[in-house]
This record gives sequence, structure tokens and C-alpha cells, in this order.
Amino acid sequence: MLEGALQGVFTAFKKLNHAGPATALMVSVLMVLFASACSEETTPADPVQSVAHTYTLRGRIVSLPDPSNPASELSIHHEAINHFKSAQGDPAPMNAMTMPFPPAPSVSLEDLAVGDAVEFVFRMQWEPAVEMSTTSIKKLPADTSMAFE
Repeated sequence: MLEGALQGVFTAFKKLNHAGPATALMVSVLMVLFASACSEETTPADPVQSVAHTYTLRGRIVSLPDPSNPASELSIHHEAINHFKSAQGDPAPMNAMTMPFPPAPSVSLEDLAVGDAVEFVFRMQWEPAVEMSTTSIKKLPADTSMAFE
């Protein structure tokens, strides 16, 4: 496409070249401007990359959200997360602790109770905004051994 447009400008230049030096100079300047404008590649601003990590964890349910109390949350005492990554992607191991794990809208907590042993998938997104979500959760046998040291 660019090649065809430049060919048209060159043809016009040849015809106008006989019209006089001023016209030839003006057409030359226009050709340079046209060629440089057409040959530049513009790239849109880079979109913010999503920086997220997903972890499969085990733990025991400490609290469940109460629909009548919007401030309530799913809290789980989880085992250590030795492979946890910081926002920069650096290793940042996390000790076993109790913390909130907001369930994604599609996650059902219907058959779960406080004290249940669970395995869950937790997604930690750092960019473009910090967002945490539990993307799945399943009940484990009651006698499942946990390492909370």
C-alpha cells in the first residue's frame, strides 16, 4: 500500500519537475513528509499486563461469610505457602496463618462448615490492581492432616 502511494508521488514529481525549481522543491519536501509519515509505525500504549499467580492450598475453615453481615468473610487457616511470589515475582514465602480468601462469584460454599478441611485454589493478582479470589474450593476428609507449624 505504501509502495503504491509513493509511486504516485514520484510520478507527480516527474511531471512537476518541469514546472520550475520552486515547484520541484515544494514537491520534494511534501514527498519527504509523506514518506516519513507513512513509514512510521505507531504502537498504541502498552496495556497494563496482568501479573497474577495461582496457588493450590490446603487449610481449615475458620469463618464463612454471613449473607446478613456484608463485613463477614471466608477465613481459612492455611498451610505455609513456600512458593508465594511478591508483586515483583520474587520468592516471598508465607507462613501458615489465618487470613481472608474472598470467594469468586462462581464459587459455592454451600456444603462447607467452620472446621472443615479444604483444598482451594487462590489467585493473587498484583497488576493492574491488587485482587485476591478463591477460584475453587473442595472439602477434604475430616481426618486430613495439616501442617500449621
